[in-house]
Amino acid sequence: MANPVMNSIVKDWSTQQTTPAGYPAMPGYQPASQQAQNPYGGSTNPYAQGGADAQYGYETSMDSYEAMLNAPAADAVDRGAMTYDDVVVKSLMCFGLLLVGAVAGWMTGIVALSAAMLVAFAACAVTLGLALFIQFSKKVRPGAIVVYSLVEGFVLGALSCAFEMMYPGIVVSAVLATLVVIGVTLGAFTMGFVRNSNTLTRVAGIGSFAFFIYYMASLFLSGTGLVNMTAVRNTTIFGIPLGVIIGVLAVFFGVLCLVRDFDAVKVGVANNVPEKYSWLCTFAIMTDVIWIYLEILKILSYFMRRD
Repeated sequence: MANPVMNSIVKDWSTQQTTPAGYPAMPGYQPASQQAQNPYGGSTNPYAQGGADAQYGYETSMDSYEAMLNAPAADAVDRGAMTYDDVVVKSLMCFGLLLVGAVAGWMTGIVALSAAMLVAFAACAVTLGLALFIQFSKKVRPGAIVVYSLVEGFVLGALSCAFEMMYPGIVVSAVLATLVVIGVTLGAFTMGFVRNSNTLTRVAGIGSFAFFIYYMASLFLSGTGLVNMTAVRNTTIFGIPLGVIIGVLAVFFGVLCLVRDFDAVKVGVANNVPEKYSWLCTFAIMTDVIWIYLEILKILSYFMRRD
């Protein structure tokens, strides 16, 4: 299961024109064979007419050449290519919207926790549909990503409020632990201690898909009453609750997915992919951060439950 962000980048980039050496062609590029046949864009060489017209054409050509030399070099913004700043700005915006939704969910939980949890449960179905729509849509959907941030924020706020009421202080600890995990992962990736590879991508994809199936199965079994999943997760292995082991594995795969996301940003910027893909990179990073936070929240709950 490959990264949908990278799939979109590769798919879009493969449809663009390339030079004979395989590099992406800039706007206005023409193969050398066409330039040799008609280097001046017309049917004849204007210098072949001689006289004043040839002199005028020569001076005009030199003026244009000097203007091109004196013009500032086009940067990524001028070319409409994705930059690190694009990803950072959109990430701050989406996480800000996530925080706004979380505050709304938290306040709703304080007023009426049961109602907040009911709305959060329905919102989970909405966020799942939005996530699938965003990942598998043929176009980049910034509006859907914005809506996802707000709705998912409400879900996180309501869930965090419920955990905080049961285990005071757990939310602050979970947020700090999540920030530490993200910071360490980003620092290790930046300094080259961890790198993306085909193997890492496959492992991260398989692991995230396996956990998705696990969550869906747990939800179905718990909802139908066929299996008491709470009792299953409380089962200890060498004195460690099974829920903690599952949570640690989930955080591990979440970190692998983050490395994959950071590498997607790096590759996208290096290949000058269109700026719109910064939305997909932001979405991928945000979903993995949310996953890591929820798993850390559940891991901490096991330790606070035993105190």
